[in-house]
This record gives sequence, C-alpha cells and structure tokens, in this order.
Amino acid sequence: MKRLLPFVFLVFTSAVLAESGAYRVEVIVFRNLLAATELNTALELRSFSEFPDPADTGQVESLPADLADESATELSGILPGNLPDDLSIVTQKSDVMDNAWRRLRSSQDYRPLVYTAWDQNRIDYYPPIRIHNEQVIETQLRPPTPVMVADLTAEDPLAAYRSTFFQIDGNLQLRRSRFLHLFLDLELREKITNGAVEAEILTAGDTRPDAATDTDRSGVYGVYALRQNRQVSTGEMQYFDTPYFGALVYVSNITLN
Repeated sequence: MKRLLPFVFLVFTSAVLAESGAYRVEVIVFRNLLAATELNTALELRSFSEFPDPADTGQVESLPADLADESATELSGILPGNLPDDLSIVTQKSDVMDNAWRRLRSSQDYRPLVYTAWDQNRIDYYPPIRIHNEQVIETQLRPPTPVMVADLTAEDPLAAYRSTFFQIDGNLQLRRSRFLHLFLDLELREKITNGAVEAEILTAGDTRPDAATDTDRSGVYGVYALRQNRQVSTGEMQYFDTPYFGALVYVSNITLN
C-alpha cells in the first residue's frame, strides 16, 4: 500500500494541475437585416439587473480622485457587490471573434451589435453574466418591497430601486459538471408607439441622445427572445439564431497567471 501512495499522490496532483486555468467566454450579438418577422408584444419588460454586469467594473475609474486610491474594503460600499471576485473582463477580441465581427460587419445581411467577453475559472460556480448594449429604452422603479426608503442627500433619492432596461439585454452562463453547458437568455426589445417601432437598432459605438429617462412610464414593447442551452466544447464556435437576431459564442481554454 505504501508503494501506491506516491503514485496516487502523483495522479491527484496531475488532476489538480489539469483543472487549473480558466475559460474565456466571448459573445457577439448580431441582427439579421433581412428578417421580416412580426414583433411579440409585451406590456412589461423583464429586468436582468440582478445578474452581475461586467460593465460595472468600470465604475472605479469614474470615482472622485480622493476615492480612487482607497482600499477595496473601503470602497465595498460604493462598488457593485455581486461581481465574482476573480472576474476578469476582456476587451480585445480573439482572432476568431475579430474575424467573425469583421465578416458580419461587411455583410449586407447581418449587423454586429454587441461584443462582450470575460474570463472565469474552471472550478467555482459562476452565476449568469449580464450582456447588454448601451441603448436605454426605459427606466422604471422596481422596488423589491412596497416600502421604499429615499436617500434625500442623493441626486436621485430612489436610485437604489431604479431598474435600467436596455434594448439588447440578457445573460449567459457557462456551467461545468461532467461536461460544459452553456445557457443563453437574451432579449431584443423595442418600444412601440401607435403601433410603430419607436427606434432602430444602433450599432456598437452609436449613441441615442433621446434615450428614455422617465421613471414609471409603461407602454407596449416588441420583444424578440433567444433562450437556448446546449452542451459545448472549447475551441468551437457556437451559433444561436432566431429569425430576427442571434449570437455567436466562443469558449476557449486559457491559463491563469
């Protein structure tokens, strides 16, 4: 038995080393310009604000100078608290996704709208990560309880209860058990006025100066939903599609520093 212990320990160590590292998840959301499908109408928009938002990590840079050098503990009350501790945001496309983005952009039939990417470890549970563009179509008060406590010292006393609804919004979760599984839940929403779509889809980098800022307006919305889950493998492009819009997802193995 003693002779087997070094071998068992070696096998265990090799397994641990094999688990070290991370997955890189890259997502491109695109629109099919040839689609002529009708809108599914909804009176209320789904909120995805409970999911960790990679865009929130950029809020540190916008803090006042006297707070910029504060420790993470002192800033814990200011920064979003639902982001995984080891979440690493990726801003540069891989060669595979950069090529896909260029091909979509040069196509007459498709238009790339959003690119989001992050690194997550292979061992810990990872929550769904929020994916959205920057075009706000609505903001509403969505308090979790009937009672709201206003912060009268703040510019927006009810900011804690306000939900922002983006035109493209949703989440993606990469989970690992025996195999890798990808869960994608996206919506493309448009506000409808007098039976007509109020706004066109904007490409990444475009801005809309008249983005909705009313707090409690309700209306009719056109919603395209994309909800799929499947087993995936690393190094393979995953294609999710609806008649109106779709997504490309590329998961790759990377080594943690």
